[in-house]
Amino acid sequence: MKTRERILQASLALFNERGEAGVSLGQVAAALGISEGNLWYHFRAKRDLVAALSDELGARIEQNLSRPPAGSSGQLGDFADYTRQCFRDMWEYRFLYRRRPDWSAEPELAQRVAAMTERGHRYNEAILAEMVRRKLIRATPSEIRELTANAWIIARYWLDYLQERHGRSQIDEGDIQAGVRQIFALYRPYLTDAARAQIALAKLAVPRKKAARG
Repeated sequence: MKTRERILQASLALFNERGEAGVSLGQVAAALGISEGNLWYHFRAKRDLVAALSDELGARIEQNLSRPPAGSSGQLGDFADYTRQCFRDMWEYRFLYRRRPDWSAEPELAQRVAAMTERGHRYNEAILAEMVRRKLIRATPSEIRELTANAWIIARYWLDYLQERHGRSQIDEGDIQAGVRQIFALYRPYLTDAARAQIALAKLAVPRKKAARG
């Protein structure tokens, strides 16, 4: 692995563990066993590291957004693949989701975040519109916009919710699948009979709580 890639990998791990503000360039260099001068050759300031990691995340998001909205077969389960990958990327680059770009100090980064958010909204609307076309849900364009906003809010804060409410220090595929089920719970009132016939097989239904025994 090239030195630049090693620096980015180590920085991502440290930023995720301690928070960006709690990590210095010297600590990154020490974690790698290289001199600060060697690190400065590649990244002169911490904001350059953040920008490079933001570019990596942007490339991941762009790749996820490039898949056809219908997935491989257009079945209900395929529409969840995009959301699963969103959660995986959010966890891997979680320090970036914890920080808030300053529009006055970081206008380019803030604009990039806003653009990615907008593109994600449009893509999710396309997914829901495709589900309408395939007669999996019944929803008007206005309802699609509302569902998309609510789905984004759940996706954006689901991992934080797990950590803050349940003290989770690690996120696994079960947690990701649980997040997908929470989002699909929003769609439940709009599902058609055809979708309900698929949902158990796709394992997207939110399990109902068992009645407590007296």
